[in-house]
Amino acid sequence: MLKSVRWGVVAVLWVLTVCGFTGQSAWAQTPLELTKADVTKQKTMDASQWAALGIRLGDTKDNAMRTLAGIKTISVQEDAAVGRIFVLSPANSKTVVMSLKVVENQVTTLNLVGGFGEWLQGDTKLLFRAFEDDSLRHKLLGREDGRQTVQGGTKESPVVNVTYAYYKEGLLLSLAAKRSADGKQTETTRELVLIYPARSR
Repeated sequence: MLKSVRWGVVAVLWVLTVCGFTGQSAWAQTPLELTKADVTKQKTMDASQWAALGIRLGDTKDNAMRTLAGIKTISVQEDAAVGRIFVLSPANSKTVVMSLKVVENQVTTLNLVGGFGEWLQGDTKLLFRAFEDDSLRHKLLGREDGRQTVQGGTKESPVVNVTYAYYKEGLLLSLAAKRSADGKQTETTRELVLIYPARSR
Protein backbone atom coordinates (compact mmCIF):
# COMPACT_ATOMS: atom_id res chain seq x y z
CA MET A 1 0.00 0.00 0.00
CA LEU A 2 2.81 2.39 0.96
CA LYS A 3 4.67 1.60 -2.25
CA SER A 4 1.61 2.34 -4.39
CA VAL A 5 1.07 5.66 -2.60
CA ARG A 6 4.74 6.57 -3.15
CA TRP A 7 4.50 5.77 -6.85
CA GLY A 8 1.28 7.77 -7.03
CA VAL A 9 3.02 10.81 -5.55
CA VAL A 10 5.91 10.41 -8.01
CA ALA A 11 3.46 10.18 -10.91
CA VAL A 12 1.63 13.33 -9.80
CA LEU A 13 4.89 15.25 -9.43
CA TRP A 14 5.98 14.10 -12.90
CA VAL A 15 2.71 15.31 -14.43
CA LEU A 16 2.97 18.65 -12.65
CA THR A 17 6.54 19.10 -13.83
CA VAL A 18 5.70 18.27 -17.44
CA CYS A 19 2.71 20.57 -17.41
CA GLY A 20 4.69 23.38 -15.80
CA PHE A 21 2.77 23.56 -12.52
CA THR A 22 5.58 23.04 -10.05
CA GLY A 23 5.13 26.49 -8.62
CA GLN A 24 7.43 28.07 -11.20
CA SER A 25 4.92 29.82 -13.41
CA ALA A 26 5.95 31.85 -16.43
CA TRP A 27 5.46 34.95 -14.32
CA ALA A 28 7.98 33.67 -11.76
CA GLN A 29 10.73 33.51 -14.36
CA THR A 30 13.51 36.03 -13.96
CA PRO A 31 12.89 38.79 -16.52
CA LEU A 32 15.55 39.97 -18.93
CA GLU A 33 16.84 43.37 -17.83
CA LEU A 34 17.01 45.68 -20.85
CA THR A 35 19.99 47.59 -19.46
CA LYS A 36 21.99 44.34 -19.31
CA ALA A 37 20.74 42.07 -22.11
CA ASP A 38 20.31 42.40 -25.87
CA VAL A 39 16.72 41.20 -26.26
CA THR A 40 16.98 41.02 -30.07
CA LYS A 41 19.21 37.96 -29.57
CA GLN A 42 16.46 35.98 -27.83
CA LYS A 43 14.80 33.09 -29.64
CA THR A 44 11.40 34.59 -28.92
CA MET A 45 10.60 38.19 -28.03
CA ASP A 46 8.04 38.80 -25.29
CA ALA A 47 7.84 42.20 -23.63
CA SER A 48 6.06 40.73 -20.61
CA GLN A 49 9.28 38.84 -19.80
CA TRP A 50 11.50 41.94 -19.86
CA ALA A 51 12.35 44.52 -17.22
CA ALA A 52 13.56 48.12 -17.41
CA LEU A 53 15.45 49.38 -14.36
CA GLY A 54 14.01 46.39 -12.53
CA ILE A 55 10.39 47.18 -13.44
CA ARG A 56 8.27 44.81 -15.51
CA LEU A 57 4.71 44.73 -16.79
CA GLY A 58 2.33 43.55 -14.07
CA ASP A 59 4.36 44.91 -11.16
CA THR A 60 2.33 46.65 -8.49
CA LYS A 61 2.74 50.39 -8.14
CA ASP A 62 4.21 50.04 -4.64
CA ASN A 63 6.80 47.50 -5.76
CA ALA A 64 7.74 49.66 -8.74
CA MET A 65 8.18 52.73 -6.56
CA ARG A 66 10.33 50.78 -4.08
CA THR A 67 12.51 49.46 -6.88
CA LEU A 68 13.02 52.91 -8.39
CA ALA A 69 13.73 54.44 -4.98
CA GLY A 70 16.76 52.17 -4.72
CA ILE A 71 18.40 53.70 -7.82
CA LYS A 72 20.42 56.74 -6.75
CA THR A 73 21.15 58.07 -10.24
CA ILE A 74 17.50 58.83 -11.04
CA SER A 75 14.59 60.73 -9.55
CA VAL A 76 10.89 59.90 -9.74
CA GLN A 77 7.82 62.07 -10.21
CA GLU A 78 4.25 60.83 -10.08
CA ASP A 79 1.31 62.38 -11.90
CA ALA A 80 -1.75 60.78 -10.37
CA ALA A 81 -4.06 62.69 -12.71
CA VAL A 82 -2.80 60.74 -15.74
CA GLY A 83 -1.77 57.58 -13.87
CA ARG A 84 1.88 57.96 -14.81
CA ILE A 85 5.17 57.65 -12.96
CA PHE A 86 8.04 59.50 -14.61
CA VAL A 87 11.70 58.55 -14.25
CA LEU A 88 14.19 61.40 -14.69
CA SER A 89 17.93 61.11 -15.30
CA PRO A 90 20.23 62.60 -14.14
CA ALA A 91 18.48 62.71 -10.78
CA ASN A 92 18.60 66.52 -10.52
CA SER A 93 17.34 67.12 -14.07
CA LYS A 94 13.96 67.42 -15.75
CA THR A 95 14.83 64.92 -18.48
CA VAL A 96 12.38 62.02 -18.66
CA VAL A 97 13.94 58.71 -19.74
CA MET A 98 11.11 56.37 -18.78
CA SER A 99 7.48 56.48 -17.74
CA LEU A 100 5.18 53.86 -16.29
CA LYS A 101 1.43 53.70 -16.90
CA VAL A 102 -0.38 52.41 -13.83
CA VAL A 103 -3.93 51.05 -14.06
CA GLU A 104 -5.67 49.62 -10.98
CA ASN A 105 -2.36 49.46 -9.11
CA GLN A 106 -0.54 47.54 -11.85
CA VAL A 107 2.08 48.64 -14.35
CA THR A 108 0.47 48.10 -17.77
CA THR A 109 2.85 50.07 -20.01
CA LEU A 110 6.55 50.97 -19.93
CA ASN A 111 7.71 53.85 -22.13
CA LEU A 112 11.46 54.10 -22.71
CA VAL A 113 12.28 57.56 -24.01
CA GLY A 114 15.25 59.45 -25.44
CA GLY A 115 18.29 58.98 -23.22
CA PHE A 116 17.18 55.55 -22.07
CA GLY A 117 18.44 54.30 -25.43
CA GLU A 118 22.02 54.73 -24.22
CA TRP A 119 21.40 52.12 -21.51
CA LEU A 120 20.23 49.49 -23.98
CA GLN A 121 22.57 46.73 -25.14
CA GLY A 122 23.90 45.53 -28.51
CA ASP A 123 21.44 45.48 -31.40
CA THR A 124 18.65 46.65 -29.09
CA LYS A 125 20.51 49.96 -28.77
CA LEU A 126 21.10 50.03 -32.53
CA LEU A 127 17.41 49.42 -33.15
CA PHE A 128 16.43 52.25 -30.80
CA ARG A 129 18.73 54.66 -32.63
CA ALA A 130 17.40 53.83 -36.11
CA PHE A 131 14.10 51.94 -36.05
CA GLU A 132 12.82 54.04 -38.97
CA ASP A 133 15.29 52.05 -41.09
CA ASP A 134 12.99 49.36 -42.53
CA SER A 135 15.89 47.09 -43.47
CA LEU A 136 17.40 47.13 -39.97
CA ARG A 137 14.07 46.83 -38.19
CA HIS A 138 12.91 43.92 -40.34
CA LYS A 139 16.22 42.15 -39.79
CA LEU A 140 15.98 42.44 -36.00
CA LEU A 141 12.22 42.22 -35.42
CA GLY A 142 10.61 41.10 -38.65
CA ARG A 143 7.87 42.98 -40.47
CA GLU A 144 5.63 45.09 -38.25
CA ASP A 145 1.96 44.27 -37.71
CA GLY A 146 1.05 47.83 -38.56
CA ARG A 147 2.45 51.30 -39.20
CA GLN A 148 0.67 54.54 -38.38
CA THR A 149 1.70 58.03 -39.47
CA VAL A 150 0.13 61.07 -37.83
CA GLN A 151 0.86 64.63 -38.92
CA GLY A 152 0.32 67.64 -36.71
CA GLY A 153 1.86 70.85 -35.49
CA THR A 154 1.56 73.98 -37.58
CA LYS A 155 2.39 74.86 -41.16
CA GLU A 156 5.49 76.70 -39.95
CA SER A 157 6.52 73.96 -37.51
CA PRO A 158 5.06 70.60 -38.62
CA VAL A 159 5.25 67.43 -36.54
CA VAL A 160 5.21 63.90 -37.91
CA ASN A 161 4.80 60.89 -35.63
CA VAL A 162 5.34 57.38 -36.99
CA THR A 163 4.56 54.29 -34.91
CA TYR A 164 5.62 50.75 -35.80
CA ALA A 165 3.50 48.16 -33.98
CA TYR A 166 4.62 44.66 -33.04
CA TYR A 167 1.59 43.46 -31.14
CA LYS A 168 2.62 39.80 -30.95
CA GLU A 169 5.86 40.78 -29.19
CA GLY A 170 4.29 43.58 -27.14
CA LEU A 171 6.30 46.41 -28.72
CA LEU A 172 5.53 49.83 -30.13
CA LEU A 173 8.32 51.91 -31.69
CA SER A 174 7.51 55.58 -32.03
CA LEU A 175 9.43 58.34 -33.78
CA ALA A 176 8.32 61.96 -33.60
CA ALA A 177 10.02 64.60 -35.78
CA LYS A 178 9.35 68.32 -35.31
CA ARG A 179 10.77 70.94 -37.66
CA SER A 180 11.70 74.37 -36.33
CA ALA A 181 9.81 77.40 -37.63
CA ASP A 182 12.84 78.54 -39.61
CA GLY A 183 13.12 75.11 -41.21
CA LYS A 184 16.77 74.76 -40.24
CA GLN A 185 16.47 72.22 -37.44
CA THR A 186 14.53 69.03 -36.82
CA GLU A 187 14.00 67.73 -33.30
CA THR A 188 13.37 63.99 -33.01
CA THR A 189 12.03 61.98 -30.10
CA ARG A 190 12.32 58.20 -29.92
CA GLU A 191 10.21 55.95 -27.76
CA LEU A 192 10.17 52.20 -27.23
CA VAL A 193 6.95 51.10 -25.54
CA LEU A 194 6.44 47.77 -23.79
CA ILE A 195 2.87 46.52 -23.68
CA TYR A 196 1.36 43.10 -23.06
CA PRO A 197 1.76 40.89 -26.14
CA ALA A 198 -1.49 40.14 -27.95
CA ARG A 199 -3.02 36.73 -27.32
CA SER A 200 -3.17 34.27 -30.19
CA ARG A 201 -6.62 34.32 -31.77
